Amino acid sequence: MADVSDLELLEALQLRFALASSDEQMHKLVSTLLVPLLDKLDIASAGVRTKAIGLLGQINKKLRGYPAVTLPIGPLFASTFAKESKSTAYSQGFRLMYIMTAVERAAANELVGTIPQLLHGIASRPASQTAIITTALLTAIQRCPDLTDDSLKSLDFTNAPEQAKQLLLCAADLFLFNPISASASPQAADGTASVATGLSPASQSLLTNEGKARWVSDSDVLRELKLNMLRIVGSDLAFPTQCPDAIHEMRFLALLCSSCDPYFPPVASRGEDSLKRLRPFDYESASFVSAIFDMFLGSTPETAAEKKRSPAPIAVRLKLVSYLNRSAKAAASFPQWLRVIFESLFGTGTSSKLRRHGMMFMQWVIRMAPQDQINRAAPILMQGIRKILAEGTAANSNGRLDEDIIRGSAFVAWGTLGKRAPSLVSGDLTHLRAMFDAFNTESANVRLSIQEALLAMLPAYHAEHTSSQAQADILVLLKDQLSNPVRQARYCALRYAISAFPFSRMDARWICLLGMADSEREIHALAQSGLSIPPSMLCEDRDKLPELTDAIHFLHARMQEVSNETSGLVYSASGRLNAANAQVYGGIIDFGRSLLLVNGILHQKERNPELVVDVLDLESINESKELSTELQRDSMRMGLSSLATSSSSSSSVLKEWTDVVSFSLASTHLSEATVLSKSLVCLVELMSLGPQDISLAFFDQRQVFISLVGVRNPEAQLRAVQALAIVYAIKLYSDGNSNGKLRQEFWNGEVVNLLSELLVAVKEPVHPNSLDKKQGSILALGHIVHGLRVAQLALNRTWAGLGLGPVGDMACDAQEALLEAARCASKSSTHPMVASALCTAIGEIGKAGAIVVGTGNAGNEAMAAVTDIIRHTNEAKVQDAAFRSLANVAMGDAGLAAQLVEFLQKSASGINKKQLDAHFRIGEALAMALGRFKCSLVKLGWIFPLDPSLVYGQDGLGANAGATDSLLGLVVGKMVKSTNPQERQAATVWTLSLVQFCPKLEQLNPWLSRLHTCLCSLLTDRDEFTQEVASKTLGLVYDMGDASLKEDLVYSLMSLFGGSSGSDKRQGAGNANQRGSGTPSVHQSLQQQIQSDQPLLEHAELGQTPDGHAVNSTYKSILSLASDMQNPSLVYQFMQLASHTAVWNSRRGAAYGFASVIERARESMRPYMKSIVPKLYRYTFDPSPQTRAAMTSIWRALLGSGSPAESMPTPAAGAEADADASSGSASSEAQGPTAWAKSGTSVVETFWDPIIEECLASMGQREWRVRESGCSALAGTIPGASPELVVPYLERIWQMAFRALDDIKGSVRESGLKACQALATATVAWCTPRAPRERERDKRAQSVLSIVVPFLVDKGVVSDAEDVRGFSLGLLLKLCKASGSYLTAFAPSIAERLLESLSNMEPQAANYLTFHADAHNISQEQLESARLSAVKASPIMQGIELALEQLSTESMNELVPRLQNLIRRGVGLPTRAGCARIVVTLCVKNPEMIRPHASALVKAISGVLTENSALQRQAWAAAIGYMAPMLTPNMFRNLLKHLEKVYFDKYETDLRSVAGLVLEQLAQRCPERLRENVSGPGTISFVIFGSWDAQESVRESFRNAWQEYALGSGGRLVEAHLADLLERPVKSIADDRWHCRVQGANAIADVAGMLERAVRGGNRGGQALAGTHDPAVAAIRQLVGLTLQPLTAAFQGRVWPGREHVLGCLVKVCTVGSTLFAGHTDSPLDTASQDDEFGHIPHTVFAILVKEMTRGELAYRRSAVTHYCSFIEAVPLDVYGEVSGTLLDIIQSSMVVDKSAGARNENGMDVDEEEPMQRPQRLMLIAAATKALSLSLPETRPLESDEAMRSASPLREIAETGVWNTRVASLEGLSALIGHCKKTLRETSATMYSPARAQGVLQAVDLVLVLKAVRICAAEGKYVAVRTAAFDALEAVFGAIHFVPPGERSAMLRECDEEARRILDLLLLDPVPSISDRAKDVKPVWSKTG
Repeated sequence: MADVSDLELLEALQLRFALASSDEQMHKLVSTLLVPLLDKLDIASAGVRTKAIGLLGQINKKLRGYPAVTLPIGPLFASTFAKESKSTAYSQGFRLMYIMTAVERAAANELVGTIPQLLHGIASRPASQTAIITTALLTAIQRCPDLTDDSLKSLDFTNAPEQAKQLLLCAADLFLFNPISASASPQAADGTASVATGLSPASQSLLTNEGKARWVSDSDVLRELKLNMLRIVGSDLAFPTQCPDAIHEMRFLALLCSSCDPYFPPVASRGEDSLKRLRPFDYESASFVSAIFDMFLGSTPETAAEKKRSPAPIAVRLKLVSYLNRSAKAAASFPQWLRVIFESLFGTGTSSKLRRHGMMFMQWVIRMAPQDQINRAAPILMQGIRKILAEGTAANSNGRLDEDIIRGSAFVAWGTLGKRAPSLVSGDLTHLRAMFDAFNTESANVRLSIQEALLAMLPAYHAEHTSSQAQADILVLLKDQLSNPVRQARYCALRYAISAFPFSRMDARWICLLGMADSEREIHALAQSGLSIPPSMLCEDRDKLPELTDAIHFLHARMQEVSNETSGLVYSASGRLNAANAQVYGGIIDFGRSLLLVNGILHQKERNPELVVDVLDLESINESKELSTELQRDSMRMGLSSLATSSSSSSSVLKEWTDVVSFSLASTHLSEATVLSKSLVCLVELMSLGPQDISLAFFDQRQVFISLVGVRNPEAQLRAVQALAIVYAIKLYSDGNSNGKLRQEFWNGEVVNLLSELLVAVKEPVHPNSLDKKQGSILALGHIVHGLRVAQLALNRTWAGLGLGPVGDMACDAQEALLEAARCASKSSTHPMVASALCTAIGEIGKAGAIVVGTGNAGNEAMAAVTDIIRHTNEAKVQDAAFRSLANVAMGDAGLAAQLVEFLQKSASGINKKQLDAHFRIGEALAMALGRFKCSLVKLGWIFPLDPSLVYGQDGLGANAGATDSLLGLVVGKMVKSTNPQERQAATVWTLSLVQFCPKLEQLNPWLSRLHTCLCSLLTDRDEFTQEVASKTLGLVYDMGDASLKEDLVYSLMSLFGGSSGSDKRQGAGNANQRGSGTPSVHQSLQQQIQSDQPLLEHAELGQTPDGHAVNSTYKSILSLASDMQNPSLVYQFMQLASHTAVWNSRRGAAYGFASVIERARESMRPYMKSIVPKLYRYTFDPSPQTRAAMTSIWRALLGSGSPAESMPTPAAGAEADADASSGSASSEAQGPTAWAKSGTSVVETFWDPIIEECLASMGQREWRVRESGCSALAGTIPGASPELVVPYLERIWQMAFRALDDIKGSVRESGLKACQALATATVAWCTPRAPRERERDKRAQSVLSIVVPFLVDKGVVSDAEDVRGFSLGLLLKLCKASGSYLTAFAPSIAERLLESLSNMEPQAANYLTFHADAHNISQEQLESARLSAVKASPIMQGIELALEQLSTESMNELVPRLQNLIRRGVGLPTRAGCARIVVTLCVKNPEMIRPHASALVKAISGVLTENSALQRQAWAAAIGYMAPMLTPNMFRNLLKHLEKVYFDKYETDLRSVAGLVLEQLAQRCPERLRENVSGPGTISFVIFGSWDAQESVRESFRNAWQEYALGSGGRLVEAHLADLLERPVKSIADDRWHCRVQGANAIADVAGMLERAVRGGNRGGQALAGTHDPAVAAIRQLVGLTLQPLTAAFQGRVWPGREHVLGCLVKVCTVGSTLFAGHTDSPLDTASQDDEFGHIPHTVFAILVKEMTRGELAYRRSAVTHYCSFIEAVPLDVYGEVSGTLLDIIQSSMVVDKSAGARNENGMDVDEEEPMQRPQRLMLIAAATKALSLSLPETRPLESDEAMRSASPLREIAETGVWNTRVASLEGLSALIGHCKKTLRETSATMYSPARAQGVLQAVDLVLVLKAVRICAAEGKYVAVRTAAFDALEAVFGAIHFVPPGERSAMLRECDEEARRILDLLLLDPVPSISDRAKDVKPVWSKTG
């Protein structure tokens, strides 16, 4: 029977569906019957099921015709996903089908709720059903057009991780799916389905529902689906931070896939943004790393084919690898990282970028992987690297750079792998050879990478890790690489030789020696560093030094290799074999000499452990300079001695070293001047400091030395003649000491002939071609004669006694010839070289005692001849030689010392300021002449290997005591006190020379005290030079004294400074203890004097020129050029021209004349090019056009065609053009010569260093023309220059350019500006990135920026000069725009300085207006708004934002402390506003980067929230709002707490508004964070309190924040958190500040009102509250319990302003809690539920209200009465008896006062000034009291007659005489009074009623007078309200009259009835329709009433 009924039912349903013909009918049927029909399938029998299935099929067909019909999605989902365990397959199939249809037809707002259910269905259903559910899910997501925050929040997956996982897996697959796979043929060529990259066939089938989904064929639908899915996945509301980390990792991978979408740019863009906003997570998470590997590699091979995923697309893999590059966990995941590397490099479909990233990952892994993994994988990695490098480099032009980068990275990985796994390469040199060979095959871009790889692999080949054979092979390889034309190969070879082998390994040092021949400066310097002996080897590392004898053996054995022309050392960079060999030889000499010095020093330290080696001595070890100290000389002697003692019978090490040193004398390949000079210096040292046998060994090679006498190199020439002197001297001494006789034929023959030849050459006239020969002959003659004289004196025999009379005679002739030549030189113009040689030769001869010539004194003659030369020359070199010659002559003849001192004094007095060096030359001469062998200069100048005592005797070695005393007496007695500044200068310099070079001179000791006094007096000299020399000498004098003298010197110095006197000193000496305890010490006294305000020294004044006039600048320039050329004849010629022709007075004429001289003397100018070119170059930029043209002609004459420097071009218009291009304003007159040669740049590059030094020096000169020309020259030099040349000088250039920019001279400032512009243009060009990137360019840019940016930031932008500040700022902005990523390291400092500049660069007008805004009718707010707008639009702000775009994590760490400092201490509104703006910018653009620093920044901003500027406070609030989502929960709570503290600390000022501003921002930016914090300081209680602030703007901010609380928490916020809400308001009721109490009261009243509305709204349609356990009742009880006690306590004491608000709050709380006080049956709460706990409250509040009615001012009393009205309405009380008297008193007293005031006013009497303001208050008080009286009428009893009469009387009076509002109130009161009488009489039981009693009550009211008053009011024609109230009162009176039956009415009542009708007739005539119509309606009713 059941089946029959079911079938009938189904047939009926089928009929109904068939008859349905409209959407409405169909919708109704489907909505009600579809789900029951589906449920029927689960329980029906087979027949019924079949029928039901047929019906469902009919419904399906029917629905296709009604597309607008929606299915019941809620019931359908509930039925489907709640009954899956009981559902049949048929049922589930239909349900899923209808689910799909429902989703497709449902409204958009219904779809969001289905997503969790669908996700649950996917997780719980079998795989056969997941496809359609997934399709439904994706359809639902695609059809959600607007995913609001609320809808996203409803998807909160915090507690549904499985659903989140399902969604994210689906999302990742969706983002990998693309239109190509969608539009492709369903079958590939082989018949298999086309699957998207990164998906498996099963996942794609699931995603596309086997290709049936709409998004497979419609790209628009797919794009919309991806965007909607992206909104969900990227939402922090759907995926809060509380979700597990695994979920966020899956989110990351899904978003990463979306960011790589190649077909939908909006999807990729939004995915990238979402990826940036994603919270940071741990890259070291194992699950995260594993997921990346899985996505990158795809499924494992054993995975089933259907589920086998292919690797992700290339774009995704690129990003995945970039994240793997940050994970150490990934580098430890073997073998996954190995698979990733090989897939990236060699996988199918890999790209160039992926290969690059793969190589980067390989480098990361090699550096970070565990050592055991590296050891296992190293061979495999090496195979991969070799495979990469073995691949052909053939690539198209576009891919060449990528290929180079890959290959370079492979080399770097190779090197790093060798470092991590040294065993892989150390035993196999093929790796090393392969890398060196790669230098010749790889491109230039790769070579630096090879170099890096080689250097990284270097530790693996250290000598400690390799065998001896391997070391030898490595050295051979390195030596071969030195001939490699690639500089990097040679560089690496040298690095290996230096670092891989110990310093003691001579084979490695030999490679460094060969590297000395390299022409590359860097490589040459590296080779030199490899030969430099570290100072540490003198101490703890002595064993690391090569063995001296072994080193000499080695060097000697290798000398033949240097001389062999076929050695192969032909360098492409050098081009000349001889030059290379010479450089190697020079290195050998220097290295061997250094070893000798070090060995000697070590021997001395062994003998004397206390020996202190000076820094200069340490530096001299590796410098090829002449021995300059006694320690160096002794060390060299000791080193040579050690060689001599190490000699063996077979060979001598000393001889080997001698052969090495003298090798250049016999080699034609080593004739280069520098090398020859170096060799001869060492040879002279060897001969003079070594054994005499060495000198004798060279006797047979004397002809070699003789041949070198005429060489052009002055140094080599001098050393050659010294060697000759030593050879002949030692030979003569040796022969003279031998038992045999001298070879007289040799000495009287060959030697005499040699001297004769030299003598002839001396007497020959000077010829330019024989100048060097003549100079050498003179020097040779002097030195040889000196050497022979030394030997003779050492033998202590005469020439005749030796049998060498001819030699003696020839010596006399030589002396006479030299003296004669010197006399001629002093009288005529002699070449300086000849004059200098003559002086030197005479000095040498006279050094050992003058030779007597005839009857005269040769010493006097020599002195006279040399002094004449000094008088007639200004050449520094000639003077130097002459002074030294005089010293030597005086040293040889002690009697000439006095004459020498006298002459030198006269010479010193004539020295001008430009010849200050002459003082030092004279001082040295005096030290030598007087100190003799006590002088270190004399000792160092002794070149003979003989004891000087043999020559001079023991007495001759000592100082010249008498002359020394005379000199010191002259200095102390005369020169120091001289008025001539030159003599005072000489006195200081002479003293310095004596104490410096003769520190052990005993004759100085007695003079030290007096010298000290004199030097102290010179400290106050007007000449700066004198002061400096005196100060230096003082220290030396002090060091020479003993302890007592030092103390005396200190006290005398104090006396000069104004300290202790001599008597003080003696007193201190007498009592040392007293001085130590009571009297300050010497140091303390001096320190106190220095720290006092008294000046120590007089201010130095600038000196003048000798003639007291200004010197013509062109003339000085020409003289400077001639001096630099060392050619005095040019000076004489110029002076002659100037004296004869007036045209030469101009600079141009002088220049042209000088040009003609240079043209004739071009050959002689070549040695002086380095000195002339820089100055001449600067003069070509002279400010005068004429001078510039003249100097240009000199330049051309000097470097013109036909000269040796013709390859050096001239400066020309190219510089001018460059300068114009760089500055934009450089004129042709100011930029130098008019034409450049083709190779003009090479001149500047050749002389770059001296030119730059000249420009920089001239920019600091006193003359403005020099400064201007220096600036112009610099501006013409910089454009086009290589940055490598400029960088070493860059900071100095900027410093001098800025100095010129602030010059006092306008034209100099212009030139300085041009220089700055040129330099700025070049700097920007150097620091602008280019594509493709070049490592060298990047490195160069970093080097430039590392100098420029700190300089601009630290010195430029903060300069006191406005022009400098402006220019620096402009350049910084240009760099910010142009330099891009180069600025990453400098972004923090730039941002900091630019922020400070916002205030510094603000116009002064803004600061002026700040203090005078009122005078210009501008408000402070308007002014600040304008200033902040200017900051936002400022280019400085743009520069800051550009700099911030380059921030990295490291630079952000550096920026934040700077930003915190600026926030806390920044000066100026623009700076602080800029800080706030960049914080916001960082939050928007780099949220993840700033997230770790958000707490620190918020803390800094919190400290400055209370600044005075309102707009800045808003800016700070906005900044905090942006950072708030990044704060930790604890920091967020601290912020809220701080806001509350700020609010109450600044409660009395407007500064409290900032708390509301911040809360408002928090509400806008992170409302969820705000809603998370409900309780505690700064939360809802504080917000509700602040929303009632007295200031509107503050109140509005708090209310906006409150809205977020209220909206986010729903309607139950007040009930759920009532205690938290009331915490702050209740606390404020007891505050000492009355306005705080008022605010708290208002807040409590607001909370009470919200609670009242919440209770009313949730009270189930207005039903009564359930009882005490109802939540609403509990909330009310809590409100009353928390607030009533503090509120009632607030009414103690006097009345204060605003107390009425507290009273109103109290009444409001009572109103809301009235249900708790109800005592009658009509109340919402039954009397049985009344709580005794609150029973006393109404009466307590009533008592307070009554008391407050009579206190305070009128306004307060009126408020009290008004609040009483509200209270009595909500809480009915029978208190008429208690309150009526008070109210009537208020009414009557107010009426009396009002009448008296009106009377006084009418009579013209004085009225209180406050009366006009008090009267309205009084009238309102009367009206309020009247209303209160009517509301207080008792509800339960009638009034007694006396009560009625007492109440009615004042009301009638007011109605008659009051103003309109009081009339209205009184009429309403009368109506209420009469109505109350009528009501109470009616409610009284019939037994108690009597007409007499009723009439008595009405008579007490006195209806007659009432009607009188009503008539008066009804006749009032002005106020409608009065007449309306009169009508109401009339009806009340009429009703009361007719309450008494007609027969029982008294006459009074009848009279009243008639009067009432007359008044009604009056109202019928009222012009207001509402009144007249009402009267018309009442008239018939009254007419019927009897």
